[in-house]
Amino acid sequence: MNTANHKVIPLADCTTHGKPLQPHAYNDPALLEQELDVFFLKNWQFAGHANDIPNVGDYLNFEMANNSVILIRGEDQQIRAFQNVCRHRASRLLEGESGHCSKVIQCPYHGWAYNLDGGLRGVPSMDSFPPLDKASMGLREVGLENMHGLLFVKIINSPRLGVAESFGDCINYVRAYDLENYHQIGDPVDEIWNVNWKVAWDNYQENYHIPIGHPGLNRLLDVPEDEQTYSSGVSYSVFPLSKQRSSVPLEARYQELAHVAEHRVPEKFRGQWFQVGFPHNLGMDFYPEMLDLFQLIPLTVDKTLVRASFYGPKECSAAELELRKVNIEINTQVNDEDKTLCERVQKGLQQSNYSPGPLSLHESAVAFFHQAVRDRIPGAR
Repeated sequence: MNTANHKVIPLADCTTHGKPLQPHAYNDPALLEQELDVFFLKNWQFAGHANDIPNVGDYLNFEMANNSVILIRGEDQQIRAFQNVCRHRASRLLEGESGHCSKVIQCPYHGWAYNLDGGLRGVPSMDSFPPLDKASMGLREVGLENMHGLLFVKIINSPRLGVAESFGDCINYVRAYDLENYHQIGDPVDEIWNVNWKVAWDNYQENYHIPIGHPGLNRLLDVPEDEQTYSSGVSYSVFPLSKQRSSVPLEARYQELAHVAEHRVPEKFRGQWFQVGFPHNLGMDFYPEMLDLFQLIPLTVDKTLVRASFYGPKECSAAELELRKVNIEINTQVNDEDKTLCERVQKGLQQSNYSPGPLSLHESAVAFFHQAVRDRIPGAR
């Protein structure tokens, strides 16, 4: 990947207050179709890890807004992404979140068959069709990028930055973790939040609410006042672990165990959590012992699928396993708190004649996101 062709500049320190979105931007169903096109279908979407499909014929399905994408490992060990639809009469080909095909992807409707590389393999009653150019009738390929083992797809082609280029200089943080060798360490957790997707994304991008909204995190971490944002829309924060021992047993246990995974990252990354917001719906939380991913998939104007996925080193000690378990328990509580906070905001945004107050300088990532929404979605202005 040639990063020299794509320079992503960090935004200057925020010295002005951004303008918040008005309530209608969170409540108008007519805006959602535009947002799905601009912010989701034409943007890179996390779809899984390369180690989720280790064998030839293994596949994942990624679904978003009536679109389904197959990610499948071919006989040449390459992973490819295709529209999950037969070229003949549009039947869905493969069902389920994951699975395995032996050597052929066969349509369950009329039996058209495709090789694992997407090429058309065979058509029943071929002589009943007009002359078919099999080379042009393979499965439609979808944009795919593998960033250190993390698989991203772009459902509709668009001239956006590559995944790695979007990270700017903070890609060096990502490279500090052995992501290529991570494996899924727990089943993904899906929840439905009764919120517009932007409410949840606003919340993820700012740390201003942590002291009040997340007292446990506030005890466990030295919370930075704001996030840094790149012109690509990527935002990030670094959270040092507090040296003050928490009075809550679960949090204190994490502090006691934190050192057992420090050998997995360079010294300068030890004793801290690293958080990335990948535009505009993927939170990436890096810990020495694991990675969790917080993904938003809009369902309706006021309902969002929130998916948590967990990855980490395959071989680890009993102490590291306990550390992961404690981490997940702590952050499950944080997630529950965020769900409650966001649903309270959604109710408030539906209040008659509500007008938003000013944004803090500590909410600069939110301000940048809101301006991106206004720039790309005329109705949100």
